[in-house]
Amino acid sequence: MKKFVIAVIIFLLVAVSLIAADGSSNSNLYTTVKQGGPLMIALMILAIVVLTVIVERIIFFFRNGAWSNQRVICILEEGMASVDSEYREEYEESMRSNLVIYNNSLEKGLALISGIGNIAPIIGFLGTVLGMINAFGAIAAATTVNAKVVAVGIQIALVTTAGGLLVAAPALTAYYFFVHVIQLRQNAAEEFIADKLKSKRSISSLLEA
Repeated sequence: MKKFVIAVIIFLLVAVSLIAADGSSNSNLYTTVKQGGPLMIALMILAIVVLTVIVERIIFFFRNGAWSNQRVICILEEGMASVDSEYREEYEESMRSNLVIYNNSLEKGLALISGIGNIAPIIGFLGTVLGMINAFGAIAAATTVNAKVVAVGIQIALVTTAGGLLVAAPALTAYYFFVHVIQLRQNAAEEFIADKLKSKRSISSLLEA
């Protein structure tokens, strides 16, 4: 899976490089990136990374049965089968150990998606602030100022904010969607564990007896 992620990142970076190399003044993507400056390039890199992680997580969820409860139930049943005891605590410990390992595998990469989703708007806003500083500096230095000069400067400055929001929106949407899916599996696991432990004896009840 790591090789797949690296391959996708390399492919997307090459694709972006070719677009930039072949871009002309009439190319929307090339012009937008050029207007946004270095911070827009950083946002594009973040977009490539987050897109790659999202695709990798979708494939991983399919391969590990995260879209339904069947896989997590099988994992819990394996935990029960590995215990040779009649006490509730030992069954619960074994099932929860398997559940923690499974949940950890599903949660890999989600912190990165969330982080990019939160950082991208900040980078975009920083680019806008820097762009506004440059725009007003150019206006102050100009001998004649008209509405077009002011509008163009502000338009270019807002490019990075738009870019940051375009990166953040799908990133945070994907993050909360994955978290929701994991929570559904967690709820199903808790119900299964509670149901299976009803018929088991507790060590504490044995000591009290």
